[in-house]
Amino acid sequence: MATMKVHGNPFSMAAMRVTAVLYEKDLDFQFINIDMMNGEHKKEPFISLNPFGQVPAFEDGDLKLFESRAITKYI
Repeated sequence: MATMKVHGNPFSMAAMRVTAVLYEKDLDFQFINIDMMNGEHKKEPFISLNPFGQVPAFEDGDLKLFESRAITKYI
């Protein structure tokens, strides 16, 4: 099974929402830190995950989602 990946900043409330649900469901995931101070969220490869350049972005195998509430609904 592919590991779920959360791309974001650990201090982002939206990213915290997603990670809280993953911990609550006791699911394995990988958190990939996005350095927003250096603009990583506006550059490739992140921009291909979220065309609006906002965190978080989520991957589960071939599925890619953005918007924290959409991600938590999927989880």
